[in-house]
Amino acid sequence: MSKYVLVVIAGILVLLSGCQSYQTPGGPAPIGAMTAASVADRLRSVPEAPLPAIIAYTRVQDAGYRSWNDGGTNRGRLSIVGPREIERPEDAQAMASWAEVKHIARLTPILVPPQGDSLMALREGAATLHADVLAIYTVDTVFDVDDHDIGPIGLITLGLAPTKNARVRSSVSMAFFDVRTGHCYGTAEGSASDGQLASAWTSGDAIDQCRLRVERQAFEAMLGEARKTWEGAAATRRAAIDGAPATPR
Repeated sequence: MSKYVLVVIAGILVLLSGCQSYQTPGGPAPIGAMTAASVADRLRSVPEAPLPAIIAYTRVQDAGYRSWNDGGTNRGRLSIVGPREIERPEDAQAMASWAEVKHIARLTPILVPPQGDSLMALREGAATLHADVLAIYTVDTVFDVDDHDIGPIGLITLGLAPTKNARVRSSVSMAFFDVRTGHCYGTAEGSASDGQLASAWTSGDAIDQCRLRVERQAFEAMLGEARKTWEGAAATRRAAIDGAPATPR
């Protein structure tokens, strides 16, 4: 066998060996750590958004987030992820139909400062869009093989034994914040899961299709809850606005 053929075979083996595992995506964004530093500051925040409100929304993940076919844009300790993976055009249209919503805008990384790892930086970006409310969501997806949590940025070996069970669990959480004051109007969450024999995970694409399907289901469940959360908060805000004494001219 010629030296050239041996080199080609070796190269093919190297390529194949590099495709024998699937790297799980990065973790969710620490939204709780992004809010006001003290309990007192959180309690002092008040709602000031006018109604109907302009809502700016975006997805945030932990810094360095990457999935099988996509990735985020780092802003300090956060990664802002675009809509390609689990969002659809009709999602924004559905949000625009919620009660007391004037307009829906997507907050993109270009409007967030490079070191925008705090809620304030995201609020500043939303203010650039003249938004009244900031809605941020994050995705927390967990891969289990025989009840062993693979963890973020972990490796799953492809072609596992048919006796092993594989499961993908995803939770999508959204929080609504007043752009002017940082007041939290409420949160919403949706979850989904899918279990199958690990032998079905024969390629990275097969695993990722499972992930995307589960994340989409969790996202849809979250949107249903988010509507209830927002419309309940908006009703309270509307009552406060309508019940306020008239401002002297």
